[in-house]
Amino acid sequence: MSARVASAIAMCATLAALATGIVFGTYVAGGSDSSCYLNTARLLIRGTVGLEQPLVRDAPWPRPEQTFTPAGFTPSPIDPAFLVPICSPGLPLLMAAARGLRVSEFLIVPLLGALAVWLTYALGRTVHGPTTGAAAAVLLVSSPTFLYQVVQPMSDIPAMAWWLLVITCSSGREDGSRRPGLAGLAGSMALLTRPNLVPLAMVVAAYLVVVRGRGHRYADATKFVAGLLPGVALLAWIQRGMYGSPLATGYGSVDTMMAANHVLPNLRRYVEWLIGSHTPFLLLALAGPAVVRRPRQAWLCLGIAAATLACYLPYRVFDDWWYTRFLLPAIPPLIVLASAALVSLVTRLVPGRQALLTAACVVMLTAVWMQVARARHAFDLAELEQHYYRAGTAAADHIAETAAIFTLKDSGSVLFHAGRPTLSWDTIEPDALNQALAFVTAHGYAPYLLLELDEEPVFRDRFRGASVLGNLDWPPRVQVGRTIRLYNPLDRPQFLADGKVRTEYLRDAPLPSRDWRRWAGLR
Repeated sequence: MSARVASAIAMCATLAALATGIVFGTYVAGGSDSSCYLNTARLLIRGTVGLEQPLVRDAPWPRPEQTFTPAGFTPSPIDPAFLVPICSPGLPLLMAAARGLRVSEFLIVPLLGALAVWLTYALGRTVHGPTTGAAAAVLLVSSPTFLYQVVQPMSDIPAMAWWLLVITCSSGREDGSRRPGLAGLAGSMALLTRPNLVPLAMVVAAYLVVVRGRGHRYADATKFVAGLLPGVALLAWIQRGMYGSPLATGYGSVDTMMAANHVLPNLRRYVEWLIGSHTPFLLLALAGPAVVRRPRQAWLCLGIAAATLACYLPYRVFDDWWYTRFLLPAIPPLIVLASAALVSLVTRLVPGRQALLTAACVVMLTAVWMQVARARHAFDLAELEQHYYRAGTAAADHIAETAAIFTLKDSGSVLFHAGRPTLSWDTIEPDALNQALAFVTAHGYAPYLLLELDEEPVFRDRFRGASVLGNLDWPPRVQVGRTIRLYNPLDRPQFLADGKVRTEYLRDAPLPSRDWRRWAGLR
């Protein structure tokens, strides 16, 4: 395959990645991760790294700092009334910069996903030629894990893109020249995005030492490490301001997250998930060093993949396949090496028709991977996540600004879309619910209950015996679709007295791809 044709194919794959992220994007602050990144970006725009909540200091019930902490945040060890994000600052910094340029923060992940596809082509072309690069780019944009994450405002795709840039700059261009300084700067962003992947930087530094030769063995590694220093310094400064120590994180102590008995269960899960979602094709990557034109680059790719896996083997044990998102920095190098092995095998078997047969194999793999992605709801996430957006906008559009929202899983969305303070009702003891409502009312906030349909039985079971409000025996002030209800506790006495409480019924919001103002950042 000529370099021109391969580049055209890779560009089409790159544009497909961008289009997928835009068209199927969720555009919502959803669970703990996505709401953390988005809300942190808003805080950075305001020049701060946390939420000041002075009510924590006066609240009379136990653990009030936990009650006022929205999803994706934690009370600062320095000041419990200062609520800081648990996530790393790399992606929020990019999102804040995008907003400063009047670009939607939701476009950052699709753009970096597109960059990752093009870098995969560049890496494959360098390691084994343009055919390998084009095949790898097409396969990456078909990867179920890639497709599942490129539509969400989370850091998995950005981490993959930055490490791909590190690998590409470190392994060199086709003429053999390397750019270790640029690799170091990309590594700075990678570490700001995922600090726990610092072992990958060690692999790259060791590779640069080995390939430099005897004359100036440490020159490239020194340039690489120098490029890392700005990111390391900025990360240390931010973490010290938020958690009291440059080495502390928002996810808790290492002892609570890492354990030796997690290694074997995680190894089994990750291997099964990767093979189950990407077929045994990825195993061809193990043959990469034996078949590629530049074996040292192949060993770098395998080293990055092994180091990525090693970082997560002692980590918590999860039960869902989409936690292969942690391994995204490893997936493109594995795809590149597996593609190189495929191209080499086809070239030996049918030397005159290798391009056609390679294309046929890639098309078949793409069809299989896309079907896996569809079956695992990669293209349904926008619809599945919209309840967060509906809850947040209901609070923004239908209650006063001086309101405090008692909610649970929608707390991050309410903070992002409505800017209202939230209280997590599952941290309030049953006999303290009335006390908490009276407290926020006395401090000038109108209390509301925001509950989703599946939360209402849990709320009743928790509070019914201690407070009449636990019965939820009055109509909601606002109902969005069939699943989201916004209750005003002050409506209950009126309803019991005369039954006259008017509920405003709202239709479900359209999907983001059908509302251009949302993905353009105008809503």
